[in-house]
Amino acid sequence: MRNLRQPSQKLEILSNFIIENYNKFRKKSNITNKPLIVGLNGIQGCGKTTIANELVKYLKATNDLSVVTCSIDDFLLTYKDQCKLAEKNFGNKLLEFRGQPGTHDILLGKQILQELCDVQKKYSDLHEKLEEEGSLKFSNLSVSIPSYDKSLNNGRGDRSPNWNVILPPIHIILIDGWCLGFNHLSSSKLKEAYDNASSCSALKSHPISHLEIINENLKQYEENWYPFLDIFICIEAEDINYVYQWRLEQEHNMKKTGKNGMSDEQVKSFIDRYMPSYELYLETLYNENFFSGNFKEIYGMHLKLLLNREREIIKVTLF
Repeated sequence: MRNLRQPSQKLEILSNFIIENYNKFRKKSNITNKPLIVGLNGIQGCGKTTIANELVKYLKATNDLSVVTCSIDDFLLTYKDQCKLAEKNFGNKLLEFRGQPGTHDILLGKQILQELCDVQKKYSDLHEKLEEEGSLKFSNLSVSIPSYDKSLNNGRGDRSPNWNVILPPIHIILIDGWCLGFNHLSSSKLKEAYDNASSCSALKSHPISHLEIINENLKQYEENWYPFLDIFICIEAEDINYVYQWRLEQEHNMKKTGKNGMSDEQVKSFIDRYMPSYELYLETLYNENFFSGNFKEIYGMHLKLLLNREREIIKVTLF
């Protein structure tokens, strides 16, 4: 093992969780050529990107594992398509800007995840051929992943023209997102939540018909993205309102690098649009095993970290 600085508590807990499941995963003979795909959920500003980048370095240095990271933000619609979506849903503030379920290119995300799996399988098959024939040639083994630049269009964002080229081996894929793991509610449960919400609830800032569109859009994520996920991590804030300060800090840090960004008022308005979804879907994600109903042996595949205002761990729950 290389000399490393002492890992943070968060890094140590998450890496141990991933390694334990990776080792179990590799013992299954029918999926030895497939990367372990890890879903990571957390509200804006909680540190998802930072911890993902740390895991890439740490798992490579300690276990020689190649980790590919991507975000659901990478699959956001282009600025042009987002404007078309907003125009089509004129008056629906939830779809006016990027971020909500329905503002991602679902099929592109599915295609990229499948390509990453296929490339790793081809790479593994070639290694087997090397053992048999003593020669090895790699050709056309790469996947390009889109990236999203939130600083473009005065903070409205757009897909970057520069895509990231990924080469195998790909042992682990880590995909993160603020709404990754959200599951739609039945019409009756959505109506019940809306009717029972207080007048100051974020839900009452929108007509239920607009919330129904977001709820319906989630089905596409469940159908096309969730089947890829093998284990799941969610990062919970002790107080959901931390999201306002955390996201504001992110925007200020981005501006310090010389990039354009949103004003403080725009950040608050931006976060306000996320609050209804948090109110509707986080409770289930935080209190139930993400894989319930899909597998017989599911315990140990879903980990939750509870963070305080300083983003320090105050509780760890394994489902």
